[in-house]
Amino acid sequence: MVNVLAGIIGALLGFSGALLGAWIKSRGEQRRWLRDQKLAGAAEMVSAGSNIYELRSGSKDWLESFEPSELREWQSQLQKGRAVIHLLCTQETRDYADSFAGWCWRSKAPGDEHLDGTIEALRAFTASLRKEIGSEQRGRRA
Repeated sequence: MVNVLAGIIGALLGFSGALLGAWIKSRGEQRRWLRDQKLAGAAEMVSAGSNIYELRSGSKDWLESFEPSELREWQSQLQKGRAVIHLLCTQETRDYADSFAGWCWRSKAPGDEHLDGTIEALRAFTASLRKEIGSEQRGRRA
């Protein structure tokens, strides 16, 4: 009877260890997936926002070569990126993302004051995202 009880306890401990290992592994995979989704959403948003900024503040020659379907694509891309950021990121990062998107849309002419605001909003957004995902900021300029 003692041998059977010892065998059952050993089996339960082994099974518990396997469950704990599987849980730890799944948590790590979940964190990596979440990080990858945040990065993909941010990349999509920054790319589209930059294109919209360049369009809104572009030169006459640049505007003449522009296709209206491009703006619709960029708007869609910007909104997809923002949706990911709003669903997965902290309030601070969401606020910076919204600020960046707003600055991109407000630009009107080459060299206007919106360039500084747009760049600052982009820096704040990327800094907040890097902090959130635990990425070190290398080569930062003063």
